[in-house]
Amino acid sequence: MRSPRSSDQEALALVCAIAQTRDARITAAALTNHYPAVGAQLQALGVLTRVGDEAAVTSMADHDDSPISLVRSPDGRSFGYFSPQAGWVTAAPGEQTVFALDFEALLPKLLEGLDCALASRPVSLVPGLIWEVGAARLPGRAARVPVWVGRRLSEPTAWASFLEQTRQRPAPGVRLVLSLTPEAKLPKDYVSGHEIIAVQSVIDASQELRIDPQILAARLSHRRDDGQPVSMAADGGSITVRGKTYAFTGTKQRAIIRYLFEAWQRGEPECLTAAVLEAADSGDQVRTLGKAFKGRTDWREFIKEERGRCRIDL
Repeated sequence: MRSPRSSDQEALALVCAIAQTRDARITAAALTNHYPAVGAQLQALGVLTRVGDEAAVTSMADHDDSPISLVRSPDGRSFGYFSPQAGWVTAAPGEQTVFALDFEALLPKLLEGLDCALASRPVSLVPGLIWEVGAARLPGRAARVPVWVGRRLSEPTAWASFLEQTRQRPAPGVRLVLSLTPEAKLPKDYVSGHEIIAVQSVIDASQELRIDPQILAARLSHRRDDGQPVSMAADGGSITVRGKTYAFTGTKQRAIIRYLFEAWQRGEPECLTAAVLEAADSGDQVRTLGKAFKGRTDWREFIKEERGRCRIDL
């Protein structure tokens, strides 16, 4: 007999697998043949709801996204499909029933412990892909953190839609993006002001599909570590260069660091110091980085400034 912890982990894994499909749907055949227990659990929770029938099934074991057309069996008595793993799979009567993830039911369950004002009525930013759910209250953080939820972020079109939303709605400091896409499939790109965290990595396995605020707060405060020589926290408050972390509290200093970091990511070897200072709104009296960082010298350990130009220096 499975423990509740194991069952809930499997249920979340199935939710994320379905969320990765184009329409966030799965057939009764796939549930019956591969996920009978957790499929029933998700239906009981109202997270999976029936939306119709179709003459195709989706084999979650063999295919990530594409439906498999049902064909008549060799003996002509039934319909089914051939699975490389299981051989011929007969679709029993009713197995063509289609279930879809009900995000209006799912999101409040995931966000129950985060006190997000819009969790029960999320705002759709990209229909069926990205939702705004309000600001979360997290342990150890005085201010609330704005939260989005997204799915299929490993798919290029969905990722492009997400990036467009970040351009249209810049993050007010830091924005948390909870992804239904598993961690291993998420793009490694740095998105200014956004911390993307897979739901599966912050779930409270002892409670059905509920994100643990303590785990989430710990993940959000942990510096980025993606194997690069330079990495930056989502809120721009710290930058890590060759394993050493530098923290900055001033708004203008953070803006300068972020500008140079994003230029480094784009492969731009140098930036005009005047352009960097203008972007940071440093004022006419501040014409060098030395003045912008007045009172500290550690920035010189990783930033080089000469002849009106500056860059992150590795």
